Amino acid sequence: MRRLICVLLLAAPVPALAQAIEPGEWEFTSTTSSPMLPKPQTVAVKQCVKPEDARNPERWMGRQDGKSDCKFTHGKKGPDTVTWEMTCPKSNMRGSGSARIGRGTLESEMHMSGEMRGQRFEMRTQMSGRRLGPCKS
Repeated sequence: MRRLICVLLLAAPVPALAQAIEPGEWEFTSTTSSPMLPKPQTVAVKQCVKPEDARNPERWMGRQDGKSDCKFTHGKKGPDTVTWEMTCPKSNMRGSGSARIGRGTLESEMHMSGEMRGQRFEMRTQMSGRRLGPCKS
């Protein structure tokens, strides 16, 4: 379960970042809550977003170990917002999300549901990102 949560936390921003973000050092913090978890799980990562990667975020976000079967479908797209649907047939999960991108900020929320080991579950992940400045390396 913990490994699944980590994969979902890192994959969540992919569709949200389909719109351009500002290159530089970013900090992303994701919090996942579910009745199946004893308490909310929070993960924070810092990452350098290079100019070429800001134009094509799938190059650097949501990189997985090849074991995830999740597919994202883009939904509505506005000047600073985007929505998406997510399905993971092998993992028996589905979900939806939305994100808002501002100057140097990103906020997203994703709801997931499915079945794991014969037990139904619901999960909610909120993610925020902020640009810290130029990349350090």
